[in-house]
Amino acid sequence: MKVLLDEMLPAAVADLLAGYDVTTVQAAGYTGLANGVLMRRAAADGYDVLLTADRNLPAQQNVPAGSIAVVLVRGSRMVDIEPQAAQIQAAVARAMPGTVTRVELD
Repeated sequence: MKVLLDEMLPAAVADLLAGYDVTTVQAAGYTGLANGVLMRRAAADGYDVLLTADRNLPAQQNVPAGSIAVVLVRGSRMVDIEPQAAQIQAAVARAMPGTVTRVELD
């Protein structure tokens, strides 16, 4: 499964997703793309999941019409993201195209 980390997330988030093919927006060459363009381009390039902290993305984009899953995490710093590791892994594992999963701490 190919996972794309949005540019607001630290690259170290990839370490939480061992076993997945994880690329940052920067490494993929998508820096600065608007959300809709980013999602379409990522899906066309074979990404399955966009991992982001942009909580407004579902309201701004028609995610169900797309062919990429969106997983929303809380926070954009590793100190905020690390406690969500298990929930992020589970959300990515069950991600389906056109769905939005909000990761929340238990």
